[in-house]
Amino acid sequence: MEVRTLDDIPASAFHLRLALIAGGGPFCDGYILGIIGVVLPLLVSSFHLGANATGLVGAASLAGVFVGGLAGGVTSDRFGRKILYTVNILMFTVFSAAQFFCASFAGLLVWRFLIGIAIGADYPIATAYVTEFMPRRWRGPALSGLITFWWLGYVCSFIIGYALLSFFPGNWQLILGSSFVPSLFLLLCRAGMPESPLWLLSVGRAAEARHIVKTFLKMDVAFEAPSPTVAAGGIRQVMALLCSPRYRGLLLFVSAFWILQSAPAFSIHTLQAQILAQMHLTNPVLAACVVTCFTFLGILPVTFGLINKIGRRTLLIWSFVLAALSLLFIVVWPGQAGWAVLVAFIVYSAVEAAGSGLQFVYPNELFPTEIRGTAVGFASSASRLGAALGTFLLPVGVAHFGVQATLFGAFALLALGALISWRWAPETAGLSLSQASHITLS
Repeated sequence: MEVRTLDDIPASAFHLRLALIAGGGPFCDGYILGIIGVVLPLLVSSFHLGANATGLVGAASLAGVFVGGLAGGVTSDRFGRKILYTVNILMFTVFSAAQFFCASFAGLLVWRFLIGIAIGADYPIATAYVTEFMPRRWRGPALSGLITFWWLGYVCSFIIGYALLSFFPGNWQLILGSSFVPSLFLLLCRAGMPESPLWLLSVGRAAEARHIVKTFLKMDVAFEAPSPTVAAGGIRQVMALLCSPRYRGLLLFVSAFWILQSAPAFSIHTLQAQILAQMHLTNPVLAACVVTCFTFLGILPVTFGLINKIGRRTLLIWSFVLAALSLLFIVVWPGQAGWAVLVAFIVYSAVEAAGSGLQFVYPNELFPTEIRGTAVGFASSASRLGAALGTFLLPVGVAHFGVQATLFGAFALLALGALISWRWAPETAGLSLSQASHITLS
C-alpha cells in the first residue's frame, strides 16, 4: 500500500461519513440554542418575565457552554476523543427529554444550563476529531461545514418551532423538548466510531493509530513524532503549555475574534423577534425565521470552497467589516422598520454566518494535537461567556436605551473585531497541521 501522511491522503467515503456524523453535533447545538428564540415570547408571557429574567433564559444554556467547553476540551486531550464523542450526545438526549417535563421557570434554567454543558463539550471534541482525520485540502471546508450544520440546526429550530407553535400554541415544553429527536438519532449514528489516530500517537500508542488508519482509511501513513514532553504530560502540563509565550498570543487571538463574533450574534439572533417587534415590524416571529434562513447565503459558499479560495484572513476581516456596516445602517436608518431594515438584518445574518465558519477552523489549525481540544474548549468557552453576557444584557439595554443605541454597541464590538483580525489574523490555507501549528503572533 502507498505510504502518505494524513494531510495528503485522498478523501474517502469514511471521511464523508465522519464529517456528516460529526456535523450532527453542531446541528443539535444550533437547534437547541435556536429553539429558545422561538419560545422566548411565550415564556415571557407565561412566567411574566421582566428584562433581567428574559435575558437570563437566553443566557442559561450559553453559560453552560462556558463550563462544558473548558471541561470537554481538557478531558478530550487527556482521555481521548472517542468516549466523550458519544457521552456528550447522550447528555443532549437526556436533557432534551427533561425539558418536555419541565413545569417551572427555575427548572427550565437548570435544564438549559445542563444542556449547555453538553453543547460546550461537543465543540472541542467534534472539531478536533474532524481535524485529526481530514486531509489538508478538505480540512477547512469540513470544519466550516460543521458551522454549516450548526446554522442548519438553528434554521430548522425556527422553522419547526414556528410550525409547532402554530399547531400547539402555548406548549413551550413540547417545542423545547423536540430536540430529543435529532439528539437520539445522532446518538445511534456515533456508536462505533474509532479513536483519533493523532491523539493515539500523541500518547505513545502508535500501533493502535496505524491499525485504525489501515482499517478505516485502507492505507499506511507516515506519522510525525509528537513532542515527548507534551505527550507524557498531564492536564497541568497541557495548560502550562497553552498559556506559555509560544501559544499565548494565538489563544488570545482566537478567543478575541470568537467572542466579538458571538456576543453580538447570539444576543441579536436569540432576541431578534423582540427586536423586530419593538421596531414595529408585523409578525416579528415569522420575520425572524425569514432572516435566519438567509444565513445560508453566507455559510454555504464558505463550506463549498470559498474558505480555501480567498483564504482565512480575508474572510475573517471582511465578515467583520460587512456585519458592522449592516448594523450601523439599522442604527442610522431614519424611518420605521420596513424592508430596508429587514434587508440589513439579512445582510448581517449572511456575513456573520460566513465569518463564523472560521470559529472551528483557526483554533484547530493553530494548535498541535496535544493541546488542540483544550485550546478549542477555552476559546469556545470564552466566546459563549461573552455571548451569555450579551444575551443577558441586550434586553436590559433595549429597555433602558432603545434598539438603535443597543445595536450601536454591537456595531462597536464588530468594528473592534475587524481591527483585531486585520492586525493578527494569520493565513493557514494550504498548510499542513504541522506547518499551521508552528505559526506565531508578534
